Amino acid sequence: MAAILKILDLLRRLFDWIVVIANGAASAWIFVLMALITTDIVLRFIFGAPISGVTEIVEISIVIIVYLQLTHTLKVGRMTRSDALYTSILRRFPPVGHVMGILFSVAGVVLMIAIIKGGWPKWIQAYEGGHFIGNAGVFTFPEWPQRLVLVIGCAMLAIQFALLALDNFRGLFGKPPLEHEEAVDVEVAAVEESLK
Repeated sequence: MAAILKILDLLRRLFDWIVVIANGAASAWIFVLMALITTDIVLRFIFGAPISGVTEIVEISIVIIVYLQLTHTLKVGRMTRSDALYTSILRRFPPVGHVMGILFSVAGVVLMIAIIKGGWPKWIQAYEGGHFIGNAGVFTFPEWPQRLVLVIGCAMLAIQFALLALDNFRGLFGKPPLEHEEAVDVEVAAVEESLK
């Protein structure tokens, strides 16, 4: 059993690094977009020569950025939800709170699987069909990278939801989560903050 927990811990650490790298890449891309938009505005209004395709690049990038950062958002406990009730129940009735956490996480896994199931054929179709975004002759960009990131992002999010369900399951038996990152302390900090 200890060997299995070590392997799970190693896999979780690896996954955590992937999540952090994806989040960092998306954050870096935001700065690139800001520079691109600023340059486009300067060139448009001072020299009358805008950069072609900035609108399309931003449109594609928003989806990519969101799906690359969603897993990290969930990991650090910043996903939108009503924490008042959940935190109160987790503090007063830990088993009930952990069961609620499991149900929330399982629902998240099911939703992500549904999105992947619908997104995978669209990615294949965009890749094989050569679909693009933009105007032919002016600026075009293939659509498949955006669709692929959506599928990858949802797969990562499903894994993170599954890990949260596992942590809540362990919590039912009084065991600590398998995670070693500071992200675990977000829920603990929320409970401690509500106690003040």
